[in-house]
Amino acid sequence: MHPEDVKAEIRKRFRTVASFERSFNLPGKSVTDLLRGYKSQRVSDAIQSVISRPVSEFVQSEDSDVSENDSAAHRLNAEAR
Repeated sequence: MHPEDVKAEIRKRFRTVASFERSFNLPGKSVTDLLRGYKSQRVSDAIQSVISRPVSEFVQSEDSDVSENDSAAHRLNAEAR
C-alpha cells in the first residue's frame, strides 16, 4: 500500500493522523516516521489493526435529527427551481 493511501485510510477513520496517534498512545509523527522507513512494530501493529477493520466501525453518522425534520428547501435553492 502506498504511504499516502495508508494516511488516507487513517484520516477517513480519525480525521487526522495526529488523532490516530493519540488514540493509540503513539509518539507524535510516529506514523510519518514509519512510512519514511523507520522500524516500529508498535506503530505498524496499530496501523494494521485500523486498516483491517471497516470504516463503519469508526465513522459516526453525519445525519442529524434536525436535518431530517427540516424538509423546506433553502431560500436560494427554492429560487433556482
